[in-house]
Amino acid sequence: MKLTPILFEQPVHKDDWEGLGRVTQIAKEKYGVSVAADENCRGFADVKKIVEENLADIINIKLAKLGVVGAHEIIELAHASGLHLMISGMVETRISMGFASLLAAGLGCFK
Repeated sequence: MKLTPILFEQPVHKDDWEGLGRVTQIAKEKYGVSVAADENCRGFADVKKIVEENLADIINIKLAKLGVVGAHEIIELAHASGLHLMISGMVETRISMGFASLLAAGLGCFK
């Protein structure tokens, strides 16, 4: 079909930090494809590890998992570190997803 992906979201098990870094490096260097960390992002410490070890290109923010304050701290760290951000949700209400969309639009740092 000659399709080229532009993103791999969480391509390895949530605890496979080495694998995440390896996939990110190969995807970026060989194919020009970004890798998003999702299940690896359980809190601020995880995102700090991703930043320090250059393990992913994008952080996926989920408010139900991180909470509003936790998400905001992670957004600030990722944005200051040059990582891109995406926002998504789990099985949530329209109100919750509406808030997520307003957060993303209001901050203007989501890709």
